[in-house]
Amino acid sequence: MDAVTAFPTFVLNNVGWTFNFVFSQALFWGYGFPALNDYGYDDAEKSQSGLGGIPSGPSGSGVAVISTMLMVVGSLAWGSAFLSFKKPSKD
Repeated sequence: MDAVTAFPTFVLNNVGWTFNFVFSQALFWGYGFPALNDYGYDDAEKSQSGLGGIPSGPSGSGVAVISTMLMVVGSLAWGSAFLSFKKPSKD
C-alpha cells in the first residue's frame, strides 16, 4: 500500500484516534513543555512562579507529568494503529 494514499484514508477512517493524537500533542506543547522549560521539575526556589506557586515539580500541579503521559500514550496508540492499518479494498 502506498503511504501517500494510506495516510488520508487512515485519518478519515480513524477520526477519533487522530483527534486524540492531535489534542494530546497540543496539550503537551501548549502547557506541559512551557512549564518544564520555564520552571524545571523540582521544588527549588527557581521553580516558583511570581505568585509563590509551583507550576511544575513534585509539589506542583502535575501539568508536566500528565501532559507528557498523555502525549506518549496518544502517540503510541495512534502510531500503532497507523502501522497496522490496512486500506479497505474496493470490493
